[in-house]
Amino acid sequence: MSKEKKIGIIGYGYLGSSLNALLADTNIEVVRIYNRSEEKLKGLSETISTTQMEVFMEAAANLDLVIELAHPDVTKEWGENILQLTDYMPCSVGALADEKLKNNLLLTGNESGKRLLVPHGAVVGIDNIYEARENWEEVTITFRKPPGAIELEEEPEAEETILFEGPVREIAEKFPRNVNAMVACALASVGPDKAMARMIADRRLDNVLRGEFEFTGKDGSRLSITKEEPAVGVSSPGMVTSILGSVMRALHQSPEGIIFV
Repeated sequence: MSKEKKIGIIGYGYLGSSLNALLADTNIEVVRIYNRSEEKLKGLSETISTTQMEVFMEAAANLDLVIELAHPDVTKEWGENILQLTDYMPCSVGALADEKLKNNLLLTGNESGKRLLVPHGAVVGIDNIYEARENWEEVTITFRKPPGAIELEEEPEAEETILFEGPVREIAEKFPRNVNAMVACALASVGPDKAMARMIADRRLDNVLRGEFEFTGKDGSRLSITKEEPAVGVSSPGMVTSILGSVMRALHQSPEGIIFV
């Protein structure tokens, strides 16, 4: 299959390696992969893998898209540089809870003619949520996760522990790798200051991640979304699927004959 689009991946853990594998049979070519540690890059060709962001950036101008799958700090340090050269999809969406950073990225993209792309973060129906954004009055998002799936200095002993209650903007600072779907949902609806977040460490869930999304409209409408899926570290198989879908849509590709728009 001929390759029509070229992308770069930042971060080669579970998500990055899974995405790379899924793209192998598509017309999208992964031409550059960055990871901080060399160990996870074993088995990859040295022509595409690097542990130096400067080397990665040398190829950025020739890419159709750069996808970040590492940490919000990547966007803080390199996001504007990337957007000067190509389209950028930061999957650590928590970085965009920083209003100043988000505005700087948007300004850079506008000046360079490049796009800042927000993946839907495995939130079911986020396109409909975004379409109705002017109507939403209240948004509350609750994540229930086993303690091992949350980045904590010390795991709580209780079966159920509320770790945070407050605005999405604040939880993004406290749990930068655990609340990307929360931030994506907040950006698509009432914003990270008005959207409320709850993080609950729940030992009873064993290896299950549970997300509860509640929306109340100005017109009295209500929407509830509940999703459960197995945990893989701080991520899930569903996140891999959603990122693949976001990449395909960003590059105007579809693996099927039917396209939902």
